[in-house]
Amino acid sequence: MINNDWKTFLNEQHAVLNKEGAITALQFPELERTILTHGPALTSLAHDALLEVRGEEALSFLNGQLTNDIKTVTEENACYSAYCDPKGQVLALMLVFKMADAYYLSFDGSLKDAVQKRLQMFIMRSKVTLTDVSQDWIKIGYAGQFADLEIQRRLDVKVKNSLATAQAKDESFTDLTLIKVPGPYHSYEIFAPVTTAQKAWEALKRNGEATNAQDWRLLKILAGFPSVNALTSGQFIAQFINLDKLDQINFKKGCFPGQEIIARLHYRSQPSKRMFRLKLTQSVDLEPGSELSLMDANGKKHKFDVVSATADIFAGTQVLAVATVKSLEAAVGQLQSPETGLVTIEPHPYPLVSVED
Repeated sequence: MINNDWKTFLNEQHAVLNKEGAITALQFPELERTILTHGPALTSLAHDALLEVRGEEALSFLNGQLTNDIKTVTEENACYSAYCDPKGQVLALMLVFKMADAYYLSFDGSLKDAVQKRLQMFIMRSKVTLTDVSQDWIKIGYAGQFADLEIQRRLDVKVKNSLATAQAKDESFTDLTLIKVPGPYHSYEIFAPVTTAQKAWEALKRNGEATNAQDWRLLKILAGFPSVNALTSGQFIAQFINLDKLDQINFKKGCFPGQEIIARLHYRSQPSKRMFRLKLTQSVDLEPGSELSLMDANGKKHKFDVVSATADIFAGTQVLAVATVKSLEAAVGQLQSPETGLVTIEPHPYPLVSVED
């Protein structure tokens, strides 16, 4: 559950929260779906987990556990990384950043207990402390047209590059950390203690609106960024959800859980499966980890394993799903089903096939 003071604050904003503490609706839900197309919007992401990793061996410990090179993480630069099991299957996807002398891991809240327990098990005698600080730091998502200008105007901070990290210069927000994240618009994730988070929320609402957590998920889907939660943890090998194309794997940094399988797939073969973005003409409620069966013009079935899905802003459903590459290459005509209507495979903002492939 989220911080009680933050929950009270969101309730005062007329927010309807689910059992995890994510916003499902606000005062005018019928208008929320169009907010992102008209200007910046913000939402609470305080239901995500946040672990603090501290100690003189914190860097070497994390570098031996995560798929990316944590040596690149500084107070000015964050990274995305995966935490995998020995089979190369992704247990969690993390945004890794640094504040002062500690590293922070932000990931789906449904995985907090399992991930914390597993990481703690591997600390053993290392000079590392692992602390759950999910209640101490509030996470806010902020994105949309002109979001970059509003961040500069309201928080006195300018961040240009993706995954750049900065602290607000405004004296009212000195304990606020901001990270620019990939997305179809200028997108940011903001971390601050609850009092500062409340002030930042009010400041950013002066020329923006609050929205629900589903819209933030939609931005991730449009950017081709997968999500991993308790329903999909340990279900997909890293390359199957395109982590190699999203620079979330460093193949030269050394060992980590699953490294042998992930490296073999990279150097000696091609992934048999990839994650695709589907646009369904119908509104369909799809749970992560569920199976979506579609048929081509010849009546051949093609199976998709759902990674993430949510309603599109205008109509239909946007979906990230994993499917066998050869099966789709042999598909004839457009895919469809009675439940979904016609389905279009939309391009990702990154190539699935590169020259070295």
